[in-house]
Amino acid sequence: MSERNALELGQSRIGLMIDGLPETPRVAVKLSRDESGVEITIPFLDGYDDPYSYWFSQGIAYGDDPDRTERRYEPPTAISFHDVEGSVGLVGSRVSGSTRTFGEVRGEGRLRFDYAVLGAASGQAYEQINGLRSEIEGLGTWVSLRAFEPKQTWERGRLRSVNFTFDSPLTISIARRLNTSFRANWRYASGAGPDETTISGRLQVETNVKRAVDWQEHLRIHLAIRNLLRVVAWRPLDFVSHEASSIKEHFPASQAEQVAGRWLKVITDRTGIKLSAPTQLSDRDFLFSFRDVRAKGVKEWILLAQKFERGLSPLVGLLDLQGASIEAHIAQVGIGFEMLGYDLLIESGSGVPQARKMPYVQLVSVVSSAVAELLPFDADRFDELLRRTYVGVKHADRVPPDWNETLLAYLQAIQVFRAWVGLRLGVPTDRLRQALAYDPRNSQIKEITSQLL
Repeated sequence: MSERNALELGQSRIGLMIDGLPETPRVAVKLSRDESGVEITIPFLDGYDDPYSYWFSQGIAYGDDPDRTERRYEPPTAISFHDVEGSVGLVGSRVSGSTRTFGEVRGEGRLRFDYAVLGAASGQAYEQINGLRSEIEGLGTWVSLRAFEPKQTWERGRLRSVNFTFDSPLTISIARRLNTSFRANWRYASGAGPDETTISGRLQVETNVKRAVDWQEHLRIHLAIRNLLRVVAWRPLDFVSHEASSIKEHFPASQAEQVAGRWLKVITDRTGIKLSAPTQLSDRDFLFSFRDVRAKGVKEWILLAQKFERGLSPLVGLLDLQGASIEAHIAQVGIGFEMLGYDLLIESGSGVPQARKMPYVQLVSVVSSAVAELLPFDADRFDELLRRTYVGVKHADRVPPDWNETLLAYLQAIQVFRAWVGLRLGVPTDRLRQALAYDPRNSQIKEITSQLL
């Protein structure tokens, strides 16, 4: 794929659309990208039996086809775009709007796509994919795996030389499921200036299988690992980039070796890719490191993310509530702890009837009691504090909880949750106890507690 085959925010390109349908010819379209994703604009002549016009005819009745069975009224799920800059495979189509000029026959329809694969010769070849790579904020720092290391030589207090040793690719196997791994690699390219060369290294999550599967199957694992990083750093860390691979594309024999196993850049609005500069993190920003849990711990998290999804989703989702009130936060905390406590009871062998009758404070205790000896505050008091603030926020006929108490309950809940995750993933107890004691949130907890005394 040529470097010029790009689609930046605000950019538009004019080219040919190929949809693979025998009844639709190649047509000139506009490909564009905004903050909501990638869109194709297709012109049509309404009233001239233009097949494209029927793709955008929701709510229109046709007398010669009242049951809408004689024509195609839905766009294909995947199409291909080609222009002088290159090709783009577009996957997961949905109608986003249309414009018809009243009294005239001209019109245009718009399709948005879940995924745009830059350099893909065929969109249909990427409806299912063999491989997906994702770069996530903080992953390289957390894992401490690099594709190259600089070796500096100093002489008389001055830097004389820097030698780089490149090893690529370095891989850490994480799980057998979709052959999940962490892969370090590097790349170099011409810089912005005429005599400038840039070298970059990055660590990616990779899933790669011989038999192609749906995008969502890959993303389920990638999202789980992103969420683990969010929990460990307690920051809304995002994806930085995605690349996809498919063995379904067909190329001339002369190109087969050149393109075999290639990875193509993906543009999507489905995963919350960060559009601004990535967050810079240090080792101190994480409650524990990859060295504390190793691949076994990450694999365990992938399993937990599926097993306890009902409880983990609202708790991890707290990081997406930026700007919301403390009451909204504590309401979501309360839901998450109730769900997680219930599922932990079921995991321990309790029957469903027994778990359903368990008082709320005891459901919270199921979570907090597992880490009580690791916490730098009283777990028993936390259980009652969360119950009181959650009920006060949830029920209109209750006295609203004190603001400081609500904030304290929220901060302590975060630490209980993170401690529980660390313990389940295998962080040594002494290491976890120390990390919790020195975590910045502990200072906030101490300050608010002293104000409430």
